[in-house]
Amino acid sequence: MKLQLIPAVAAAILLATACSVKQISPVEAAITEKVAEQLGDLDNMYFSSLALVDSTTFGEELARRRNTLEARHQQNLKLARDYEAAGKIKNEMKKREDAANDQKRLEGLAALEQRLAEHDSLNVVEVYIYKFSGRARNYKGTVTIDDMYVSITPAVEVVAMDYKKEGVLKSTGRLIPGYSALFE
Repeated sequence: MKLQLIPAVAAAILLATACSVKQISPVEAAITEKVAEQLGDLDNMYFSSLALVDSTTFGEELARRRNTLEARHQQNLKLARDYEAAGKIKNEMKKREDAANDQKRLEGLAALEQRLAEHDSLNVVEVYIYKFSGRARNYKGTVTIDDMYVSITPAVEVVAMDYKKEGVLKSTGRLIPGYSALFE
């Protein structure tokens, strides 16, 4: 009787070991797909670390972009005044035109913010920011990736990858409905 139990226990252990293969998460799959897109065909991707470090809501992103645009608007107005004082009419006109465009975009941002507020979308997460390290291997060899940031939508689509956290936020404006149209 004991001899019959040993093969059954061994088979159960073997089955449990075979089933313990690590399942890849949707976030890991999205990152792997993006890395493969950049490096070419991957043989495999190994993550030594992957951590959620931050998230950004639509409201936070609009505020960040508004602050940037307001600073640029003020800089354009200052340069226009400086060019006017120096008698450089062409440069002054160009900076005044740039400032006028900035003002239109600021008004457009305010309208976008109002529209998102009406739909209770200002506090909706726009992107999650992850930080990961690992190795990617393709036919050319192995690439080590250390402390790479990646912004990923709630639908698990990679927006951007960069070695700086600020770098992954540069592309997120296009996720705001109507934002890209402000710059056409």
